[in-house]
Amino acid sequence: MTRTLVLDYDGTITEIDVLDEIAQRFGDPDVFREADEGLDLGSMTLQQVITREFRPVRAPLGTVVEWVLENVRLRPGLTELVGLARTRGWRVLVLSSGFHELIEPVLERAGVDVDVVANRVDPRHDGWRVLWRDETVCTVCGEACKRRALPAGGELVYVGDGFSDRCAALASDRVFATRGLARYLDELGVPYEPFSDLNDVAAALAAGDRPPPPAK
Repeated sequence: MTRTLVLDYDGTITEIDVLDEIAQRFGDPDVFREADEGLDLGSMTLQQVITREFRPVRAPLGTVVEWVLENVRLRPGLTELVGLARTRGWRVLVLSSGFHELIEPVLERAGVDVDVVANRVDPRHDGWRVLWRDETVCTVCGEACKRRALPAGGELVYVGDGFSDRCAALASDRVFATRGLARYLDELGVPYEPFSDLNDVAAALAAGDRPPPPAK
């Protein structure tokens, strides 16, 4: 049976949410707060929020990547988790609502070679434009979400922390969650396994304990 380990990036692989940090540091903090409130209230979709937050960003891409490489830290355990999955014949997929241009330099620096599915950005001088990988609206959650990008068939283990992970987590067989995703699953009564770093996930997978899958 095909097995895939799916990892969110911002706030899951990384210790901080890189998109949030860049939107505030290089964009407009007031626009960020306004858009973030819209997401919390349900008046804006995640794609609308990210589009709005990055429109005021005008810094050159190289400047932002330099800041990312200097300041972004990975959660402990990433290389161990990827190595464990590989030894067991699992595919490892990073599935992100962020941008290839900001993800790949960090993973390359860490020596982590995995498949990445993400969006792209056009860093225009009059404001960054998001180039969405897929704008198809999901029939389950009503947004353009990550569910459609999940591999078809086989066993899915999902690791995430936030809003963008909700629908994909509900479609997975086993879920590791922290922060906002954990609170969301608690509200729904959906089982998951908490983690603080990725060593926790590696240890749980190595132990072979497999809880009942969440309802889909």
